[in-house]
Amino acid sequence: MEFDAICQGIGLALAAGLIIGAVVPPVMPGWGAIAAAAPLGIIACGAVLDGEDEAVWPAVPLGLIAAGLAALVARDVSAGAARRERGSAERVGAQPSSGVTAIIVLAAVAVAALSLVVPPVSLVVLVALVWLWLARRRQAERKHEGLRVLR
Repeated sequence: MEFDAICQGIGLALAAGLIIGAVVPPVMPGWGAIAAAAPLGIIACGAVLDGEDEAVWPAVPLGLIAAGLAALVARDVSAGAARRERGSAERVGAQPSSGVTAIIVLAAVAVAALSLVVPPVSLVVLVALVWLWLARRRQAERKHEGLRVLR
């Protein structure tokens, strides 16, 4: 039963991170999104583990990692959507549309619900978020690859 409780805790921490990442301002640095999401992720993961009479200490690293990663990815996706929506680089701090925020929040609700019903689904979501984060980082590095000036 411990595996199911851990998976459920990860799922709820991911959902908390997705919601926090969707609502923080896009100009907030990555560490700020992690700092905002980590406490909620730890509390959500800890609540599930405590409810299943399991040790609560795994909630700290699991909740921190899951919520932090989800917040970073959601913040990056919503900031990218805001930049594309505005169509100009001068509006870097612009908030994404409420539609993008609603889609991310609905995804978070789906992750939370599925992780409570089918706990291992949270591991699939975690792997998908890691893949998305790495893919976006590689794309950002390639985007500016030709702009380096040699002196």
